This record gives sequence, structure tokens and C-alpha cells, in this order.
Amino acid sequence: MNSIQSQFKKNPTTLGLALISSLGAIAFSTPAYSINVDLSTFDAIGDVTNNNTVIQSGTDNTVDADALETFLAFTPGSLDVDTTFGSAIKQTLNFNAGDRFSFDWTFNIDSQDQAFVAINNAIQVLSTGSSYSYTFATAGNYQVAMGVVDFFDSTGSSTLTLSNAQIQPVPWETDALPVVGTTLLFGIGIWKKHKSSNSNNRDLK
Repeated sequence: MNSIQSQFKKNPTTLGLALISSLGAIAFSTPAYSINVDLSTFDAIGDVTNNNTVIQSGTDNTVDADALETFLAFTPGSLDVDTTFGSAIKQTLNFNAGDRFSFDWTFNIDSQDQAFVAINNAIQVLSTGSSYSYTFATAGNYQVAMGVVDFFDSTGSSTLTLSNAQIQPVPWETDALPVVGTTLLFGIGIWKKHKSSNSNNRDLK
């Protein structure tokens, strides 16, 4: 029997503690992972191309404001009264509390056209920067939508280009706690079994 086997045979609690230590190190040192969001699975209306990553306004394929609001399930009048035509994508996704949805974007703008993102119909104009993120306070199903609208006219093409859409879940360290707890119980079980075995051996003497 080698020294490692001998050590664990002499003290089974060492095994439980070693497993707890190893899992604990993994659980609390591994960062949260990101989930890529496939925009090609989103529903689209208007002039949307390249697997739903390019959304345009001011083209013959865009739709009027009423059709856009109906498609996005917006309350009538949610879009600015000066909105004429536009295009958009949408999808309902499930999020846990603390999850963060993000994407990168560029907007080649003509005239006063605007790009927007809407989480459960709460519209936010994409006016500055090149990335967007939103952290969900409560778990549930949320409609996520992105689009472009024309203002005052239907001429001049503006293009919203999307990339790197991701969901950053809450750190999985919290999900690992039950595993660590189970391992702890496992270690205690080994210790109790070892203690009971020693007690029986003493009774036989």
C-alpha cells in the first residue's frame, strides 16, 4: 500500500476535507461564464439582414410606426409621434435575478433617425457609446427588442449593426454552494463511519 492510500486509510476524514477544499477552491475562484445570444433566432420586421444583426430605416422594406408598435407589443403611441417608419427584432428570453444582457452596436445615422433597445417595452435610445448592458433585478421572461426608426420623413438610410450579444449569468459560485454542502456531509459521513468502526473494534476487544 502506498503512502497516499495509507494516509487516507488511517484518517478517512482527510478525504472529505480534501474534497471540500478542492471543490471550494473551484467554486469560489471560477468566474461566471457568458452565454452567446443568437440574434438570428429573433423575430424581425422591416429591413433586417445578416442574421438579424443589421437593422435599417429609410428603405423600401421598412414598416410604418403603427405596424412597428403592433409587432413589438408596444402600447399605441409609445413611439414618438414624429416616428414614420422603422425596422426591429425581438425575442422573449428567460433571465435570473442578477443576469446581465449586453451587446455591442454601431449606428450609421442619417438625419434625425434613432436606434433603440427595449426591455419589456421600456424604450431606451441608443445615443452614445458603443455597447449596451442591462441587469435584471428580478427573474422572469422578458421581451428584448432592438430597432431603428425614421423621424419626420422616410428618406435617408440609417443602419444599426449589432454584435457580441451575450447573457452574463449571476456568478455560478452561488450555485456551487449546494455541491460544497453535499461534499461536507459526505466528509462527515465518512468520519462518523470511521468513528463507529473504531468503537465496534474496541467493543470486540
